[in-house]
Amino acid sequence: MENREIWIEGDILFYKDHGNIENANIQSLKYAYAQILGNVPFLFVFADHQHYISTELQGFGEVYHKLSDRFRFDDETFFAVCKARKEDEKVKIWAKKMPQNYQILDEYLNDGDFGYEVYTEPKQMISWDTTYEQLEALGCIEAYFTDFGAQYLRFKYPVRIEGILIDQLEVYADNVSTNRPVQEFFVDLYDETNTDKSYKKLRELWIDDDVDINQYGYERDDQCYLQFALANGINASICYTYDEEYAYDDGSTSLHFYNKREYKSFLENKEYEEVMEISGLLSFPNKLDINVKYIDNDGVKHIPLKVKELLKEKSGIWLDSVNHKIGFAGTDTALILDLEKITYFTIQNVLPAKGSGYADFMVHLTTEDYLYVFIEDTYFFDQFAGQLEQMTKKSVEIPEAYYNC
Repeated sequence: MENREIWIEGDILFYKDHGNIENANIQSLKYAYAQILGNVPFLFVFADHQHYISTELQGFGEVYHKLSDRFRFDDETFFAVCKARKEDEKVKIWAKKMPQNYQILDEYLNDGDFGYEVYTEPKQMISWDTTYEQLEALGCIEAYFTDFGAQYLRFKYPVRIEGILIDQLEVYADNVSTNRPVQEFFVDLYDETNTDKSYKKLRELWIDDDVDINQYGYERDDQCYLQFALANGINASICYTYDEEYAYDDGSTSLHFYNKREYKSFLENKEYEEVMEISGLLSFPNKLDINVKYIDNDGVKHIPLKVKELLKEKSGIWLDSVNHKIGFAGTDTALILDLEKITYFTIQNVLPAKGSGYADFMVHLTTEDYLYVFIEDTYFFDQFAGQLEQMTKKSVEIPEAYYNC
């Protein structure tokens, strides 16, 4: 038993892959394929993410039959594909039958500019401007975590967005600023047939027949993807993927809603600007964009007037020893952090190869998180490392450059 390479314990499938033991939650299984890769037959399954399981693993036969007995795989097709060993062939042998989870309503209500309606008792309209923490306080969502620890929020009640009623609409809520309006909603929509009929219905609902589809995206043999303006500051996208060489058809249309509205009040920082002092200044010779967005990080604010006057039309870094702050001034915004929350800086140079060369300027935090603050040409930031260390008393690491392959 010590040499086994694949086995099942409860609802967890363990298997060896490239020397590592991987695992899949069988309860999350959505679909399975027989696939030939490098002349080796594989069982491909999707359970929260993709799993390629070699049929050459010791103990595979026993595990396969357990899975097949439980899920009713198409054994005849699986073994035929394995026997033929036609390179890159893949054939679906099972898919979980999903119930239809949406309804196109008879009446189309044009209230999307305000928000969406949650079918609680009584129903309640919720603005797109509602923050993550406000949404949680309403009691209409529940949180859950993936096997990788990422947090999501799921509506406990159906949600109407204009002319469609959706079951189990979700929100990605991992590492977000909870005092910001929700930025993205999503759901995988299944028609009762578990085919692209769901995509066609949504396309018919929102896209006119006589428009140039290339304005919104593409419709190819392997995938259809369209993104369009749904309401004021709100975009929507629909995507259906078919069986192709590197794609798998799971029978659902991926529907997303994106909040594109501006919330410039989050950039205001008058309280700090009134007391700020500039103890040190590092000026770059040009303007650089800040890679951190104000919608994602409370530290992104307007560039203080005092800093603008000193930097003129350039970007740079200032130190405020009085208030224990450090600021990174970009083109239009600045990232302002507590100096004590920074452990060190990294300048990572990337050499051109298949991709272009560049340099990342990174800030490492005491939380063990890090922020990509600036990006410029390879080796651009190296010249400022000594000055930054002297000014902040924080180390600047410059790892060996690597090629952008």
